[in-house]
Amino acid sequence: MMKRRSLYILLLCSLLFGLVLGAGINQSLFVMPAWFESPPASLSLIGSQSAKSMAFWIPLQTALLVALVASLVLNWRVPGRRTLLAGALGVYVLTWLVSGLFFVPEITSLAAAASEGPYDASLAARGHRWLQLSWSRHVLLAVGWVLVGGALVKHEVAS
Repeated sequence: MMKRRSLYILLLCSLLFGLVLGAGINQSLFVMPAWFESPPASLSLIGSQSAKSMAFWIPLQTALLVALVASLVLNWRVPGRRTLLAGALGVYVLTWLVSGLFFVPEITSLAAAASEGPYDASLAARGHRWLQLSWSRHVLLAVGWVLVGGALVKHEVAS
């Protein structure tokens, strides 16, 4: 029964990682570029979309964190899985740290600059830089997803 539980939570963890990564890439390709098309006016889109975005991202990210920690706990006695899942958790925490230290403060600052007025090339450059750097988070999440996938294919050894 424990083997099944550890496998099911790993599958859930992989699914959630895939959802977070896919949704993030979708936003980077189709939603966020509009934020920086003609600042400062276009920056108002950040604020108008943030409540809906937070209602989506906070539960999804929380579910992934819970599934990842549960996967690690349930697979602790399987050294190959434990190492991969600890790595995935480390990458995930690093993604949160990078987001909290740079991405959230920068997008908050850009959103605060929203106003009517002529096109501001410096705001556009900051926004495009933020968007390009945001792909680093997708890379980190992809690494975490691959690590969870690696844990899935590791065979559980009876203890």
